[in-house]
Amino acid sequence: MIERTVSSPNHSVRPFGLEDVWGAILHHTATAGDSGAAVARMFAQASFKVAAHDVIDEHGNVWHCVPLIRAAWQAGMCRAYDWNRDGKLQDWERYVNTHTGGIELCNRGDGRDDFPDAQIRSTAVILRRWDAKCPNFKLRNITDHQTVNLNGKIDMRPNFPAAKLFWWILHPRSPVPSGGAYAQLPDWAKKQVDEIKRD
Repeated sequence: MIERTVSSPNHSVRPFGLEDVWGAILHHTATAGDSGAAVARMFAQASFKVAAHDVIDEHGNVWHCVPLIRAAWQAGMCRAYDWNRDGKLQDWERYVNTHTGGIELCNRGDGRDDFPDAQIRSTAVILRRWDAKCPNFKLRNITDHQTVNLNGKIDMRPNFPAAKLFWWILHPRSPVPSGGAYAQLPDWAKKQVDEIKRD
């Protein structure tokens, strides 16, 4: 995994810093799998007014665009999501940019473009880092943009290997079980896989 920094100006303050980070939002770039550098350069333009914290290409290379302590402009207006898992939807929980990290995965998003294992393993590495850094981060709050957005954007597609992602988050040095990862995941992780992979 090669890591580079291409800084973006498209971010805002998190009032409580890393304590504000409760989860993560996954996106696809709608570009070719090797386009990480180009996407990072696009995020580096103030006029674009959009960015994610990290961009990950098909080879597992990572471009860091926004420091996690800042809120990247990744999700726009969103519906509330139960980030603190108290069974209630509160007003603060609709401010997705404030309360999540954002990862853009280089993929055409057409449902046919695969997500290579190297890309998914690097995504798992980043998410484990965030979990270690942020006191309120919950692995059960890893979801996709489609879950929270209000404009019908499809992001991720159902071919995203969400079960592999959660397997490698929980078992970073273990191969995926021969029968597939899903059946071996805890119930909370299966719920997140189902949420991400809905049609």
